[in-house]
Amino acid sequence: ATPRSTARELVLEALERYGLAPEEGTSGEYVLCDVVGRPGGAGGAWQVEHLRAVGDSERPLVLQDVWKPKAGCSRRFEIRRRQEVEREGEAGEVGGEDQPP
Repeated sequence: ATPRSTARELVLEALERYGLAPEEGTSGEYVLCDVVGRPGGAGGAWQVEHLRAVGDSERPLVLQDVWKPKAGCSRRFEIRRRQEVEREGEAGEVGGEDQPP
C-alpha cells in the first residue's frame, strides 16, 4: 500500500492475495472499513467503537495520517462484506457481537 492506493485497489489486492478474488461483476461485494476500537472485550476481543465503510476512491494511508483516534483507542482497517456493513448500519449496530447495540 502507498499513499496513492485507493480503498478499492487494496480490497482487490487483498482478495487476490488470499485466493478470494471475486468473480467478474461482484468486485463490489467487499468494502474496506475504518474500524476504531480497543482490545478488552471477552477474552481480550477487539471492542469496536466506530466502524465506517471507506469510499472506494478514498486513500486509506492518507486518511490514517489526517485523522487519529482518541486516546486509548486504535485504528485498524478490515475488509468486510458490503452487505453486512450496510445491514449493521441500518440496525444501528457498530461492531457485531463485540459491541452491544
